[in-house]
Amino acid sequence: MSALSVLSPAACAGSKSRDGKSNMRGVMFDREELPRIRESLKHPAFAHYWESSRNADLAADLRFLTVEVDTMNRVRDLARVANIAFRSAFVHVIEPSEDQRVLAELAVATALKFNRWDWILEDGVHTVGVMRGPMVGVLLSCALDWLGEDVDPKLRDGVMQRLGDEIGPASYRAVHGELGASPMPRWTMDLDSTGLTIVDVSQWPKILADTNLQIIATSGLLISASMLPDHPDATKWRELAERSLREFVAKQPEDGSFDEGSAYWGFTYNYFCLCLEFLRRFHGVDERGITDFPAMARYFLRSTMPTHETPRDTLSIGDCSNSGSVIALAWIGREFRDSTAQHLLTRPGMVTTEPTLCWGAIWFDPTVPTDFAADMKHDYTLAPGLVVSRTGWSDQDAVLCLRSGEPCNHEHADRNSLLFAAYGERLFNDPIKASYDPKAPGWLLRQTEAHTSVLIDGGGHIYHHGEEGTNSSLAHAHIVAHQVGLSWMTTTSDATEAYRLAGHPVSRVARTVVYLKPDVVIVFDAIDLVKSLPVEVRFQAHNRDGKGSVVADADGFVIKRPQANLQAVCGGGRPLTISSGKLDLPVDTGVYPYASVVASAAREHRILTVGSAHPKSKTAADLSWEHDEGGWTVSGQRDGVSFRVHLAEREGAAAPAVVCDLPSRANVG
Repeated sequence: MSALSVLSPAACAGSKSRDGKSNMRGVMFDREELPRIRESLKHPAFAHYWESSRNADLAADLRFLTVEVDTMNRVRDLARVANIAFRSAFVHVIEPSEDQRVLAELAVATALKFNRWDWILEDGVHTVGVMRGPMVGVLLSCALDWLGEDVDPKLRDGVMQRLGDEIGPASYRAVHGELGASPMPRWTMDLDSTGLTIVDVSQWPKILADTNLQIIATSGLLISASMLPDHPDATKWRELAERSLREFVAKQPEDGSFDEGSAYWGFTYNYFCLCLEFLRRFHGVDERGITDFPAMARYFLRSTMPTHETPRDTLSIGDCSNSGSVIALAWIGREFRDSTAQHLLTRPGMVTTEPTLCWGAIWFDPTVPTDFAADMKHDYTLAPGLVVSRTGWSDQDAVLCLRSGEPCNHEHADRNSLLFAAYGERLFNDPIKASYDPKAPGWLLRQTEAHTSVLIDGGGHIYHHGEEGTNSSLAHAHIVAHQVGLSWMTTTSDATEAYRLAGHPVSRVARTVVYLKPDVVIVFDAIDLVKSLPVEVRFQAHNRDGKGSVVADADGFVIKRPQANLQAVCGGGRPLTISSGKLDLPVDTGVYPYASVVASAAREHRILTVGSAHPKSKTAADLSWEHDEGGWTVSGQRDGVSFRVHLAEREGAAAPAVVCDLPSRANVG
């Protein structure tokens, strides 16, 4: 069957009605919407993207497409090819350009030279559309639509043939496997593909279920069903896609949070919202009520941790980066007139210039208000077990995050680790952009050693060695106590089992955090062992810009950043050795300084760290601590006002009792 015989009107964007006028429905928008989209591209959220697209280095792209491209590299090179086609076609439809049109056609033709569009095989033969293929299918379908009557019919025929022969079936294999096909399909990596990090993908049908890649594959089903409505399998593709969308959101937390983090939320829901648009535009199915999208906008705001350096900074737990996409927020803002989504989208510095940012401009409605919801609490928990306490939402506000909870995709060995930002700076850091390749030095950034956490005899808790990729481990931690006051928060997380599974002879590994807002953080680590071993507590400094450092002395340490410092005093049940160090990594991987607090070998360890953040224009709070049979007492003075916190241990594994004596009130946790 010829692909052209089953094309949708959008896929045939070049044919005309009898009166000579175009009668097409566009993949993402109709031609009469172009004036609105042109105005959207002038908005500050999209203006830089538009200028960079219009002024892209076409000569470099041409050189890549004609000389440099490796048509067996489906990881990097195919992505760049598809992005060139997509970008140049979009520029052409907004501002017709012969140079852009020619380059877009060349990119489409180059994509067709790749023998497959993905790198996973089923039964060693059939392509599985786990990621690249569905994305390429979407991007090239958009490109063909935007090139319209100008595109070479052979290219259109070639892409549509590819949708019918590869993308639809390959995406079906991916989603069918991820939704629990029985028996589980046999997947392997296509070793003919270059640029791969080779891992065992035999369990990926289960591993990828409910992750971002399930939705990417779902978009492949819907673009194929939408562009080829008369294909014999179009209904099957659409029905599986609808099932995938429903089952995916049914397993997500009701508060809108996403266990892979806000960056992966963006990647996932950009394509999720696109899927809903395909269903509505081409199949008459309106699934906007499938989940609570405004709750997701609130989640995105709750996950922010803006700093002066990075206004879009986020709770970068696991592989979640601070360059997450806000495209889906444009759709949420438009469809639900959600002011929180619109606030985030239009907040200066939140948008990154990513290849598909034009989707945001296409969906953008400038009439939506930009005030975020007034009922946003400052203390809350997020999936997969983040305890968050903050003072507000600006880059001068403070944010503290403790990583407890469950394993998840794209996680690190980071249970009980801390993130803390105040006065515009990251002060307790969590590494960003750890390597996905277990053979690369940057894999160390995934380990407990690279987090603000506890090491026992030099080792962290259970993780894996990347045999199957960046999937979840067996590490669990549990919140055993949590209370919040007007200007304080205390929480205790137990990660004993995660350390026991790593082979450590532990009977207890628990961390209690007391946060006196805005800038005093008390960390109490309780470690009980079956045999005597040394314990180290590390506090990681942010230094991606080369401007972070750590200075240590006998009593504590100072983490230094350009606009703020954190000064800490440390104490324990026995003498401590406090020093500064840096991760054992090549310089080209980055320099990662940390403070090290070490207790010599013993069966019982109690380590107290009291930190006070302050802007460079002020001094840190005066801090002191003492220990007696009744427990641990922290005293201090901040801006001339005294405070006192008492921690009293209780029998067994119970969390310590915490009493906060703060100005004008006494609070008990």
